[in-house]
Amino acid sequence: MEAVNSLLEHEHPRSGLPLVALAPGSVWATKRWLPERYRELAQRLTSEGFRVVMIGGHDDLMLGNAITAGLEPGTFINAMGKLTVLQAAELIRRCTLAVTNDSSPMHLATAMRTPVIAIFGATVPALGFAPVGKFDRVVETNGLRCRPCAIHGGNRCPIGSFDCMKNITVTHVLDTVHDVLSSLRTQVESSS
Repeated sequence: MEAVNSLLEHEHPRSGLPLVALAPGSVWATKRWLPERYRELAQRLTSEGFRVVMIGGHDDLMLGNAITAGLEPGTFINAMGKLTVLQAAELIRRCTLAVTNDSSPMHLATAMRTPVIAIFGATVPALGFAPVGKFDRVVETNGLRCRPCAIHGGNRCPIGSFDCMKNITVTHVLDTVHDVLSSLRTQVESSS
């Protein structure tokens, strides 16, 4: 797709590096991992030699701008609000993996067979909306009596703690990224 080619060629000079999609948005606030943690994850990924692309719709623009405000220029692409759903799916298809909340981009990544690391807060995979690919992973806070608080999430934590998301660290998500990448490398090496 021409729009995706243009975005990748003109907005990011580090074209030879592996691409990781970050999708920090969701219609429901309780399904959004903390923006400052997405920013730190993006910083750590770019320092490890990855290109980062922010994925989301027009409603996610302010969130995307808040996350990328602290990032070094030229280390990321903010594609939020710039692509149609089909173009976003094509961009995700070209990524090595995607880190998402329990949201639409998670389903796009699953459909495009791009490994996805899905961050679950208010909802739980047992509700039937989790990714299903061989290399997909779910990161969540287990053992909270308040989870799930709703089938689709909500606008605020009903008990005021938001522990389901606050307890998920950048290190935990980054370790999961490394685990998935290691599994992908092992798959490629065993098939050659």
